[in-house]
Amino acid sequence: MDNLKGKRKFYAYELSILLIIVFFAFFLTYVHFTYNENVLLGLRRIMESQSILITDFLVVGGIGGGFLNAFLILFLNFSIIKILKIEISGIVLASLFTVFGFSFFGKNILNILPIYIGGIIYSKYEGIPFRDIFIRISFATALAPFISEIAFSTNSFEFSYINGIMFGIFIGFIISPLAKKMKSFHEGYNLYNMGFTAGILGTILNSILKSYGFNVASRKILSTEYDFTIKLICCFIFFIFLIIGFFINDYSLKGYKELVKDPGLEADFINNYGYGLTFLNMGIMGFISLGFVMIFSEPLNGPMLAGIFTIVGFSAHGKTYMNTIPILIGVSLAGLTGTNFNSFTIVLSGLFGTSLAPISGVFGIFWGIVAGWLHLTVVTTIGTIHGGLNLYNNGFSAGIVAGFLLPILRTLNERAAKKELKFFKKRKEIIKLIHSKKVKPNEFKNIEDKL
Repeated sequence: MDNLKGKRKFYAYELSILLIIVFFAFFLTYVHFTYNENVLLGLRRIMESQSILITDFLVVGGIGGGFLNAFLILFLNFSIIKILKIEISGIVLASLFTVFGFSFFGKNILNILPIYIGGIIYSKYEGIPFRDIFIRISFATALAPFISEIAFSTNSFEFSYINGIMFGIFIGFIISPLAKKMKSFHEGYNLYNMGFTAGILGTILNSILKSYGFNVASRKILSTEYDFTIKLICCFIFFIFLIIGFFINDYSLKGYKELVKDPGLEADFINNYGYGLTFLNMGIMGFISLGFVMIFSEPLNGPMLAGIFTIVGFSAHGKTYMNTIPILIGVSLAGLTGTNFNSFTIVLSGLFGTSLAPISGVFGIFWGIVAGWLHLTVVTTIGTIHGGLNLYNNGFSAGIVAGFLLPILRTLNERAAKKELKFFKKRKEIIKLIHSKKVKPNEFKNIEDKL
């Protein structure tokens, strides 16, 4: 039973903060003596770089600069969440870890700020609290490369960066209403809704830029020299998740079997199952993601870290090994039977393709495999239309795949369609009971059995 409250909650919070501080101090010391890097110079290079797909910040700024950039962004977002008093939920953890992961390729402490400013202006314009849209805005930093590309693609830095800032503010202002509308296309079966939204918006913005002679040059910069170090770091982080989750969940795995059976559609594991089981799931999914990369003998780098930490974050908001492994199998089958796919593409598409986990969770393993297979074929061709300026290219692809498959699945699999309707009805009644405080989140499974 998850009883994260009182002193237990305080001790868990203290333990988490202490472990992060110790880890970060150890890591910077390790980088300084092992790689003899100027970490601050590396950070500056990252902030001044064009960051379109695929630009690995571990190459641009070194491992020290890359991790410093990522931790600064994590600290910034966590601080905003605390200042705005946003309650920690599954989607909040998904946001924190997704943005953290993409801080290794694409997002830096400089190019995300204009989008945040645009979100603040939008909240003032609509008369709504910024806290209500902050998570959506944090995901919208998928389009941060637009700012860097405009700012640093010419020699007239002052004028170009002003243009980049204005472009970022515009993106932050319009992204929230767009995201609401776009979700109806895939109905939540693509967990990366902002990736789909950013893909649509990025395509339009890239088309506008091209019409005025602004062409984006493609690139592929990947590191290979930090593989072993990154594996150690990842194992340490995932192991910490397991320890903290085990501690919070009364030193047991009780309830985890129920969590992994969740289809993952519109799921908030923290509200439904508690912190302990959620952290356990995040740690387990981290190791599974790492294992998938190792099966294909791919070295860990910035993009791979983004894929892994995005899975870890969304393991608090819909992903379990039950609904993600079919997607990984489908992507692998498509890659191994196709002729135009290398192992890097297969692995990265597999990691991000788990955005389609709700399809296998609701419609079954077979259709999860089909969704994964279809995802790889789509994602490898769709990036050209937004010019690599949407970091969530897989989220864009997953939205298209989900929107395409849903009517077909509901037609061919009547039993699954009925199960889907029953699921939505159950979920609505359960959430209503939880919000009325008649039941606690950790009593979710018992209430579900009675409905």
